[in-house]
Amino acid sequence: MRIKTRREGDGTTLEVSGRIDVYTASAVGEAIQSAIADGALHVTLDLSSVTIVDSSGLGTLVGNAQTLRSLGGSISLVGVRPRLRRVLEITGLRRYFDIGDRADDKLQVLQLTGAGETPGL
Repeated sequence: MRIKTRREGDGTTLEVSGRIDVYTASAVGEAIQSAIADGALHVTLDLSSVTIVDSSGLGTLVGNAQTLRSLGGSISLVGVRPRLRRVLEITGLRRYFDIGDRADDKLQVLQLTGAGETPGL
């Protein structure tokens, strides 16, 4: 798994590739926590190169989404594959995230919204 970080205003984009599973979920969580510690209120996860997200990965994403929400921020997911999108819908976990189709679309939304607002897609 690889994570690339890009800071943009009050947000951070994490481009994740590979698997988010029991072996790698902690690294994703640490990257999100690092972005929060650096002052990011909005974290965008570009999952277009992610092949698998297991229950450990989902738990990490939801836990960090709750943390950001309590701080007035949000986690957005872009590049979500259809299978993961269905899992998020079926389990009710979709409510924790803004979900977009492409990273470029999400970055435009983050740049247009004001601080403290939750961007919608």
